[in-house]
Amino acid sequence: MDQNLIDRLRAEMHYEYSRTGPPEGFPAFHDIAIERYTSDEFWELERTHLWPRAWVIAGRVEDASAPGDYFTFDDLGVPLIIVRGADNELRCFYNTCQHRGAPVVRDERGHARTLRCQYHSWSYDITDGSLTAVPDERDFVGLNRAERCLPQIRCDVWDGWVFVNQDTNATPLLEWMGPIPEQLAELQGPTLQTVARRTEVVPCNWKVTAEAFLEVYHFRHIHQKDGDSHLDNRGATMGLLPNGCSRMVTPFSGSSYKNLGMETWDDWKHWEVPGFIDIPTVNPMVRCTSSAYSIFPNLITPIAAYGFPFITFWPIDKTTTRIDWTHYAPLDFDPSNGLPPHWEARMENFDRIMGEDFENMAPMQRSLESPAMRGVPINYQERRIWHFHEEVDRMIGIDRIPEHLRVEQLMAPYVGD
Repeated sequence: MDQNLIDRLRAEMHYEYSRTGPPEGFPAFHDIAIERYTSDEFWELERTHLWPRAWVIAGRVEDASAPGDYFTFDDLGVPLIIVRGADNELRCFYNTCQHRGAPVVRDERGHARTLRCQYHSWSYDITDGSLTAVPDERDFVGLNRAERCLPQIRCDVWDGWVFVNQDTNATPLLEWMGPIPEQLAELQGPTLQTVARRTEVVPCNWKVTAEAFLEVYHFRHIHQKDGDSHLDNRGATMGLLPNGCSRMVTPFSGSSYKNLGMETWDDWKHWEVPGFIDIPTVNPMVRCTSSAYSIFPNLITPIAAYGFPFITFWPIDKTTTRIDWTHYAPLDFDPSNGLPPHWEARMENFDRIMGEDFENMAPMQRSLESPAMRGVPINYQERRIWHFHEEVDRMIGIDRIPEHLRVEQLMAPYVGD
């Protein structure tokens, strides 16, 4: 982040503390329709029109570091394989042989000189997916190899993270992410390593899980100890970014900032967490606040100077979601040999916070399906949620959505960097 942005965020947080209501002229939100979380109709719209057009994280570049290395990815509901070609470029193909549909690889990750179907040994080039060998080819009448290559989809890399998109005409990833790559460059993504991954299946709609991380209105109510919360939601500033992405910076509560030797909530210092390797380029504001980014549709990261998680939400069906949280950091140990005590403690603490959120999600889904719920009212503090839903509708195509299920497009005047 540059200093101009940091100064602007400081001023925005001062404003948030001082205001007595939403800004003058801020729109009133109508209720979000319950059926967006519960109906087969809306689930099918998302499944058919949103997920096939979305950029989603699939892994890290080191998961396929040498030519011929590959890993599979199935979280979009279709079998995919990301492979590093002979030209050292990463590409994504459907893991589907063009003969009878068998996978061209079965292992989750590995190395191959050629992608060979596990059923009849049709073989494909690791670089361009072209069909290179067909056993008993003489028995196929009029077989055109050029028409039987492995179908390819978009695969782009941002700072070491690999993203894929089934829409071959999708806007390039870095352009689609808007200001996020520049603002998060200080995290030194290419130098980081995967520390550990956790996963939990929760019986609720994927949007319920995502929304829990798009506001801090709930924080002091469920994330507190002995009546004391780590954050002060009254000063939180929300940045609505292009394409449904967003940013949230929340100051520490009085007890938390005093424990760090800060005089005031914005007495930001270059504070380092003892025992962890520091990312020295991370600015003092990030070190002394809770700063989080959302990358639409399903990735949220609360960033920090000693490592941070990517939290992702993968719909299994309309009322079931798998939540993954994967931590990345600069490391001086091999995570495959186990985590040192300070990282074990870090993971346990974060798992506890996640568990506090999970406790609400299943009951919320049941309540959304209850006749007692007439709609979901959203307030000014929760405007990232509205922004998120607007992009859901745009990705689906507003005209495809029945009028009573849409959210009004209101946030464009508030989208910036």
